[in-house]
Amino acid sequence: MSNSSRRQPAETRSIQTGVQVMLTVAGVVLLVAGLALAASGASINGALGPFGDDADETEPEADDPAANGGDDESAADDGDGDDDGDAGDDDDDATDDDGDPDDGTDSDESDDGTGDDEDGDEDGDGNGSEDEDDDADDEHTLTATIEDDDGDEIDGATVELTSGFSSTERTADDGTVEFTVDDGEYTLTASADGYEDAETDVEIDGDDEDETLVLESEDDEDEDEDDDADEYTLTTLVEDDDGDGDEIEDATIEFYSGSQLFGPDAEATTDDDGEAELDVEEGEYTVVVSADDYEDAEFDLEVDDDDEITVELEEE
Repeated sequence: MSNSSRRQPAETRSIQTGVQVMLTVAGVVLLVAGLALAASGASINGALGPFGDDADETEPEADDPAANGGDDESAADDGDGDDDGDAGDDDDDATDDDGDPDDGTDSDESDDGTGDDEDGDEDGDGNGSEDEDDDADDEHTLTATIEDDDGDEIDGATVELTSGFSSTERTADDGTVEFTVDDGEYTLTASADGYEDAETDVEIDGDDEDETLVLESEDDEDEDEDDDADEYTLTTLVEDDDGDGDEIEDATIEFYSGSQLFGPDAEATTDDDGEAELDVEEGEYTVVVSADDYEDAEFDLEVDDDDEITVELEEE
């Protein structure tokens, strides 16, 4: 029994020693594994660090143009510095074109553009209104009244307004017609049935104008012509120049106010007593007296009253 009792504590110690060794080995393995994991974790962080930095720097790329430069420098590490530098410049230009939301550059430009457009619209509208006002100020009313020589308005008269090569024609209802005109010089012509035409020049210079045209009746004009034509009666005696006072019958008497090629203005033939009467208007004439077997007689005569004249013809 003593031998058995001795063996059991020895086995127990052996087992305990083996367990301790195994625990020690397990602890060492765990320690090494922990160190390895720690080392591998640092390597992963180191490897992921640049990507994290790039991600962080990418977000403010639109905010800070220097971020683009940083990216360009990073790109320079991987390739040609000059090429990447140019790329950086292109990125900077692209950034400027796209606009920086933080610095408000594009926003300011947008605001300025909108403001300019609005100002342009306002100026355009304002100028347009001013031009319309100016045009309205330059336009005036020309009123034409058509009357006869008794002062009565002529209804239905035709009125023509002429300026240069352009003309406008309207009918004067109730004897009145209006034209809208600009400053300038114009000619008004009025006509109506039974009346002589009337014409007048008008100048528009900053104000409205009223013009009255008086049309003279054609019958009145004929009467006036008759009244104005002062006619006189000339009694002409044609005699032989032999001194006996013999009257010459059928002698022809002609009065010419102009060229004899156009014929006489008045003409008469003497009667049995050698006399003839002619009604001629006031003026200067050339008188030609002729008869068979006698020389023609020609002389100038001014007519301004009734008169009697004697003409002697010489035999051929």
